[in-house]
Amino acid sequence: MGGNGALMPPLLLALVGWPLLLAALVPEVRPPLAPLPPPPPGSYTVLVVDWGLHTAIVVEQPPGWRLGPPGAETAPFVEVAWGDRRYFSGADRSAAAVLAALVLPSEAALLIAGHADPPRLSGSVRVLERQVDGPTLQALATSLERSLRRDAAGERPAPLPGSPIAGARFYPALGRYHWSRNCNLWTVRRLRDAGLARHPAGVVLTPQVPARLRGFRAAPGFRAAAL
Repeated sequence: MGGNGALMPPLLLALVGWPLLLAALVPEVRPPLAPLPPPPPGSYTVLVVDWGLHTAIVVEQPPGWRLGPPGAETAPFVEVAWGDRRYFSGADRSAAAVLAALVLPSEAALLIAGHADPPRLSGSVRVLERQVDGPTLQALATSLERSLRRDAAGERPAPLPGSPIAGARFYPALGRYHWSRNCNLWTVRRLRDAGLARHPAGVVLTPQVPARLRGFRAAPGFRAAAL
C-alpha cells in the first residue's frame, strides 16, 4: 500500500498537469477574419459576467454593427460565451453529459445573446466592467467572431435548433471542448487578444478569471445572486 500511495501524487500530477500543459502550448486553430468596421470614436463598455460555472463577455455594440442574434441584431449590448455543445446549448445537464464534457473532447457551441441598455444580468454571481476605446472594442469583437464556424462565403452559420435560454441563440463554434480547454480559458484568451487580460494558462474555474483581467472592476448596479 505504501508503494502505491507514493505513486499517487506523480500520477495525479501527470493526469492534471499534462492536459493543462498541452492546452497552454498547442495553439488554437482559428482562421483569419477581416476586422469588423471601426466603431465611432468614443468610450465603450465591456463586461465579464460570472454565471457560476462559466463566464461570458458582454460588449457594447456601436451603431452600424449587427452582431446580435436573429431578431436582436442591433441590440445595444451583445453577450458571447463558448462551451460544450451538448451541455451548453442542448440543455442536457445529466451526469453523463457533465462527465462527457469534462473528459471527452467534444463539439463546441457559441452563445450569442442581445441585451438592452443597461444589460439585465439577473442570476449572475459577479459582473466586472471596464471602458475601452474604439480600436480595442474592434479587436475584441473581431476575436469573438473568429470563434464561429463559417460557411463557404465566410458568413455566420445558421443557429443551432432550439435554445434553452430566452433571447439567446447557439451557433456551431470552432475548437473542441475539454476540461483543460474550457469556457473560462476561452474568456481570458479572447480578452487577451484585445490586450484586456494576462496569460490564460491554467484557467479552469470562474474564480480564476478576475485575477487574469486588466483594468476591470466590480460593475456598479449589479447585485450578485444569492449563493
